[in-house]
Amino acid sequence: MNSGRRPLPGELLKECVEFSRKIGVQPDVVLHGGGNTSVKTEETDHTGKSVKVLRVKGSGSDLSTIDENGFTALRQDDLLAAKKIREMTDIEMADYLKKSMLDPSQPSPSVETFMHAFIPNRFVLHSHADNILALTNTDLSDSQLMEMFPGTVIVPYHQPGFKLARAFMDLVENLPSGTRGIILRKHGLFTFGETGLESYEKHMELINEAGKILKEKCGDLRMNPTMPVADRNLVMSAVPGLRGKLSSISRKVLLIDSGEEASIISRTKEAEMLWNAGPATPDMLIRTKYDYLYVPSIGDIDSLIDQYVRKYTQEYEMYVGGKYPMHDPYPSIIVIRGFGVITAATTWKECRIIMDQFLHSFRVNVASSTIGGHSFISREASFEMEYWPLEEAKLKKFVPKPLQGKISLVTGAANGIGYVAARTLAVNGSLVFALDLSPQVEESASRIEKETGSRVIGIRCDISSEEDVRKAFQTVIGMSGGIDILFNNAGILKSAPLTDISAEELDRHYRVNARGTFLVTREAFTIMKESGLGGNIVFNITKNLLHPGPEMLSYGSTKAMAAQMCHYVAKEGGKYGIRANIINPDKVFRGSLIWEGGVLESRAKAKGQTVEAYKTTNLLRREVLPEHVANVLLALVNEEIFGATTDAMIPVDGGVL
Repeated sequence: MNSGRRPLPGELLKECVEFSRKIGVQPDVVLHGGGNTSVKTEETDHTGKSVKVLRVKGSGSDLSTIDENGFTALRQDDLLAAKKIREMTDIEMADYLKKSMLDPSQPSPSVETFMHAFIPNRFVLHSHADNILALTNTDLSDSQLMEMFPGTVIVPYHQPGFKLARAFMDLVENLPSGTRGIILRKHGLFTFGETGLESYEKHMELINEAGKILKEKCGDLRMNPTMPVADRNLVMSAVPGLRGKLSSISRKVLLIDSGEEASIISRTKEAEMLWNAGPATPDMLIRTKYDYLYVPSIGDIDSLIDQYVRKYTQEYEMYVGGKYPMHDPYPSIIVIRGFGVITAATTWKECRIIMDQFLHSFRVNVASSTIGGHSFISREASFEMEYWPLEEAKLKKFVPKPLQGKISLVTGAANGIGYVAARTLAVNGSLVFALDLSPQVEESASRIEKETGSRVIGIRCDISSEEDVRKAFQTVIGMSGGIDILFNNAGILKSAPLTDISAEELDRHYRVNARGTFLVTREAFTIMKESGLGGNIVFNITKNLLHPGPEMLSYGSTKAMAAQMCHYVAKEGGKYGIRANIINPDKVFRGSLIWEGGVLESRAKAKGQTVEAYKTTNLLRREVLPEHVANVLLALVNEEIFGATTDAMIPVDGGVL
C-alpha cells in the first residue's frame, strides 16, 4: 500500500481479506469459522455522505476462503454510541447491530462486532488458537499468564455477547500503550494494528510464543496408547444399531474415524479421564455438549448412552428449567476404547465439524492437564452457552430439509434416471451414495455434491457381484452408519425377438436386473432391520411389467423378477417399518445409456414409428423425463405423503395407449 495518501476502502478491505485468509487456512488457529476479523474504513452511504464504517466478518463466512462480500458494513459511530449503554440482552444487541448496518441485506455481523469497534486500531484479528487455549484453560493465574506473555492484557471469562462486550469496552478505554494483544481466558486472542500485516505479525508472534511455552512445559505431548486395539468387526457390526439409538429424537448421520490419531486417542488413559473436561472453547458447546461419551466395551454402549441421556436431561432441568426446549440429549461424540471416535449429527458436514472440534479440544485439554490443573467453565455457564438466546432464536427460524439426516443409496447413478434421482435426494438434504459400474459415477457424485451442498459419495460397483456389493455396503456403513432409502434403479436393456435371444444374453440381463437388485436389496434390508429405524426400498421396474411389448423378453422377464422381489420385501419388512414400492416408468430417454447402441431406434422400428413419434407415444403426448421419476421417488419416501403405503406400483409413463 502506498504511503502518504489515505488508502481507499477497497484497498483496505482487500488487505483485510488477505490476512483473514492467512489465519483462516491454519486449523490450529481458526477452526470452522471460529474467529473473526475486521477493518475500519470511510465509505459513502446511500445519501452520498461519507461515513466511518466497520467492515466485520459476517455470519456464515469462512476465514479460509472469505472474500470482500464476506464482510458486513456497520456505521462505526452507531457502534461507539453503545458505550453509553450499561445493560442489553443479547437479542437486543443483535437488533442494535442490525440497525447499525449500512446494507440490511448483508449477512448478520459477528456477535463480537462491538469488541472490534471499541479497539481504535484499523485492523483487528481474533482467533481461538489451540496454543493460546491450552494455556488459558488452566488454573494458571492472570498474573502468571501476563508473565508468559509480556505486553498483553488478560481478560477473565465472560459469556460471549453484550456482557463480554461491556467488559471489553471498559478494558479498551484504559489499554496500556504498546499492548501487543488481548487474551481472553477460555476464549481466544485479539491483536490489532494500523495495517493488516502488523495485526497478523502480532497474532502469529503470540501464538508461536505460546507454542514454545507449551513445548518447554509439556515436551512434544506425544500421546501414549496403553490400551489394546478393539475388534474392528465387532464394533462395526454394532454401528447400524448404534445409529438407530442415537436417532431416537432426530435422524442422524455418523462419521466414523478409526484412523491413526483417533485410534491412538481411544487407547490413551487421557481419553478415559477427559470425557467431562469440556471442549476447547465455549462456542463449541452448541455442537459438542460438555461431555463426550467414553465406551470401554462396545457391548455396554446401549446402557452407557442411556446413562448419558439421563445425566444430560437432569442437568438441563437444573440449569435451563424449560426456558427453552431441550436439545437432543444424545451424545454427539463417542470414543470407543481401542477403536476410535464416532460423531453424530443431522448432516455429514456437522459430523465433520464436530469431529474436528473434538480432536482439537482433546489436544488442548491434554496440554492443559499436563501444564497444571485443567480448568473450563462451569456446568451452569456451559448450559447458558449451549442455550444462548441468539442461537435459540436461530433454531426457531431454522427449517431442516425434508431428508436431513437420511442416508440414501441409488444404483445406476452415473447418468439418466439414477443421476437425477441422486441429485433430487441430495437437494432435499439426504446424504447419498451413488453406485454404478461406470467410473463416471465418481465425477457425477462430485458434481451433485458441489451443486447441492449435500454429501454425495460415488462408488464404482458391479451390482451383479456379491463381493462388490458387500464391499460397497461396508463403505456405506463405514462412512455414514446406515441406510434409510434404497432406489433400485440400475438395469440393462437389449431388444431382440424371442428367437434371437441367446442364453448368454438372458443370463446377462438376469445378473443385473434380477440378481444385482436382489444382492443390493438384501444388504440394505439387513441394515435397515438392524437399525430399527425402518426404511424405504423403491424399485424402478418398467411399464413392460403390466404392458409387455414385443422383443423385450430378456428385459421384461428379469424386471418381473425384481418386481416380485418387491412384494416379498413389503411382506417381510412391514413389521420393521420397511416399506417397498415400485415405480413403472416408460420411455425415459434423456441422459439414459440404456437406450444407446441402437436400442431406441430398434424399439421405434418395432412399433413402426419414427424416433420422435415413439418418444411421445402416450395418452398425454409428452416426453417422460427423469425428473418425473425422481419426484415420484421423493414423494414415495416422504412419510407424510406415502407413509402408509407399501407394496404399491405407480406408473410414470404418460398413460399407456
